[in-house]
Amino acid sequence: MSDLSLVILDLDGTLVDSRDVIIRIMRVAAERAGLPMPTDDATSRVIGLSLERAIQDVFPGSDPSQLDALLDAYKTEALRLRAHPDDPEALFPGVYPTVQGLRDAGHILGIATGKARRGVSHFCSRYEMEGWFDTVQTPDTNPSKPHPGMIESALSETGASPERTIMVGDTVFDIEMARNAGVFGIGVAWGNHPVHELERAGAHHIVETVEDLPKVIAGILGLGAQT
Repeated sequence: MSDLSLVILDLDGTLVDSRDVIIRIMRVAAERAGLPMPTDDATSRVIGLSLERAIQDVFPGSDPSQLDALLDAYKTEALRLRAHPDDPEALFPGVYPTVQGLRDAGHILGIATGKARRGVSHFCSRYEMEGWFDTVQTPDTNPSKPHPGMIESALSETGASPERTIMVGDTVFDIEMARNAGVFGIGVAWGNHPVHELERAGAHHIVETVEDLPKVIAGILGLGAQT
């Protein structure tokens, strides 16, 4: 068994407070595509899935041409907001020092997200985390969560073993993906899906605050801390 410890982090709803921004983009895209305005809850429920899978879930049975138009409109609006100096998307409080601490503690870090690869590049550049992540998995090259492909690709790239790998996320998609890949799943209490759903999906642990994460990870990996 490899001694490497791999911590894979979701982005939206886990590291980044992006719910309101994503809801806003989906509304704009729906209007431009001539589709019904989705509820905030309908959009927040699919955050974490690939964009293609998410819009299919929000607008089931819609005409494929309208979904294609919505997809293009969503990407256009997302790029416009990223380029705007007042982009409201922000890290959750405490995320930067916590992730930095995990890296300094010797964990291999990875990302598994529903964002496209260019969205991850923007994230790393904006928050000065370039070079922090040894493996980055997106729907560009993997199936959407909860398929285990992202985690399997991360394991292959890093050489870590499932027994020493932890997936951290805010949705049942993250926990189900972890379960499907045979790794530990930690749910976070501040994201898009409620705690009782994360527990029902099989989360091995729930963390209430970002600052609790290193201690829980250490406990799961048997590094001496108490969970």
